[in-house]
Amino acid sequence: MNKNVFFQFSLYVSLILLVSFAGKVFSQEGEAEPAENFQMDVYLTQEEALKLVFPKSDEIVTDEFIMTPEEKQHLEQLLKRRIFEDGFIVYIGKKNNEIQGYAIITEEIGKFHPFTFIVGVKPNGKISEVAVLVYRESRGGEIARKRFLHQFSGKSFKNSIRTNKDIINITGATMSVQYMCAGVRKVLGVINEYYLNGKREVNVKKQGNTLVKLNGDGTFNDKKMQSSEGVAHRNFNEEQSKKGDEASGKKLVKETRMIMGTFAEISTYSNDVKNAGAAIDAALNEMERMDALLSNYKKDSELSRVNREAAKAPVPCSEEFLEFIEQSLFFSELSGGAFDITVSPIVSLWGFFNEKGHIPSDEEINRLLPSVSYKNIEIKRNGDKKKPGTVFFKHISTQIDPGAIGKGYAVDKALNVLKKYGIDNACINLGGNIYVLGVSDGKDAWRVGIQHPRYKNEILGYLELKDEATATSGDYERFFEINGVRYSHIIDPRTGKPVNGTIAVTIIAPSGTDVDALSTSVYVLGQEKGLKYLREIPGAEALIACEKGGKIVLYATRGFNEKFTRVENEGKTDVTWHVVSAN
Repeated sequence: MNKNVFFQFSLYVSLILLVSFAGKVFSQEGEAEPAENFQMDVYLTQEEALKLVFPKSDEIVTDEFIMTPEEKQHLEQLLKRRIFEDGFIVYIGKKNNEIQGYAIITEEIGKFHPFTFIVGVKPNGKISEVAVLVYRESRGGEIARKRFLHQFSGKSFKNSIRTNKDIINITGATMSVQYMCAGVRKVLGVINEYYLNGKREVNVKKQGNTLVKLNGDGTFNDKKMQSSEGVAHRNFNEEQSKKGDEASGKKLVKETRMIMGTFAEISTYSNDVKNAGAAIDAALNEMERMDALLSNYKKDSELSRVNREAAKAPVPCSEEFLEFIEQSLFFSELSGGAFDITVSPIVSLWGFFNEKGHIPSDEEINRLLPSVSYKNIEIKRNGDKKKPGTVFFKHISTQIDPGAIGKGYAVDKALNVLKKYGIDNACINLGGNIYVLGVSDGKDAWRVGIQHPRYKNEILGYLELKDEATATSGDYERFFEINGVRYSHIIDPRTGKPVNGTIAVTIIAPSGTDVDALSTSVYVLGQEKGLKYLREIPGAEALIACEKGGKIVLYATRGFNEKFTRVENEGKTDVTWHVVSAN
């Protein structure tokens, strides 16, 4: 299941679980990506993009800031959408110490992959330039053309920036156009809120945050900028490590990539930026390796090979793959089948993979249900490290989908890599599956916000965590409505029907694998059975949200409640809290 969870350096990093954003990611994963779709086109280097936006500037400085949870919530309310960023690096062009304009290099997702672009804004709040740096798909690249991008010139935050209203659509690139519009408006919102309204004052005489000075001919005199390879997203994140918490001397090092169809982000505070950067890079590489192993969208992955062949004959598998399947089967056995990695045929039957909601008949469900059972997976061990064992499907239509456990498993793998590099504090976030190691610099814990299950722009509160993981499953991630009835993509594998009553489950547990699998298991089991089930998992705590008579009832275990701080929000009158014991 998909769960779909940068910079005034405060003493902690507050992360909001991006479930509505992850819902978008889920829809992209639901449609198999054509093998020939990925195509990276680099149009501009970072240097070229900044020169384009600031042609008359003699200096470019950066201002970096992290938003508080309240500031992020306010920005999302202004934009009327969720955003994945916790903060931003803003480039400020100057000439003779006078501000010429502002720019942000950002990313949005097209149909399958992110595209990187820059938005320049004049001091009067109007757009000066929009340009694409990197586009990563074979279709939709028309959005990089000047005649399309020219439409944004002169627009400001007062404009809605909507397709076919302010911006003419491009046939065949509708999704890219829509998210380009959303990304441009995001940048306008940030510049308007923080700079034009005076929330952040930029001291133009200060040289400490100078990114680069320009020569008389307009070229950069910074050798690193001149040798840019053009992938701005990586350079964008490297700039974060140049600033830090001056009080402690530690610097925040952070990198973000697209992995498993969502954003993967790792942050750490360190005095050794080089080692921290290498550690994060290796940990993200490990996540990508897990994606290559477990993806059912990559035809050459080990999982895809098993899904193609295991119903015909036993398929030899790597030790690592067998361990993953065995962990999945452990949670299936423990939950009595409420958690099941073979549920995808039923999810597909309900139309969640192709975005066409469909209520199947009981006959259709019953015909397909025999293929959905973890008991259809047979593992045979050989006792040979070179040939560890095989996987066989007992039913011809059985398929494995790691969506409800794979991201958490990848987070644990990344954690192991960070520890090998001696990293003692970090926040690992893969699409809302989060593990926090140690504590953020100068604080006692990392803070993680929990979204309100019915008010997408609000949070119920935040957790304060150390050396543990958290993840949320919710019916708001992906659903369709017919005749006023909401049907969630979270299917009970035992009945073949969407779960009713439960609307969200947040888990705290010792590992990413635990929280990923448990959030789904408890969601399916419901409040009473789910709490009983948690007794079997040492260190597991939960917040279970149910909907009863139009009211939201929240059940928090005592351990969860001790780590959770509630916040005021508009939906508070619809919420009733109960603190319960899982023991």
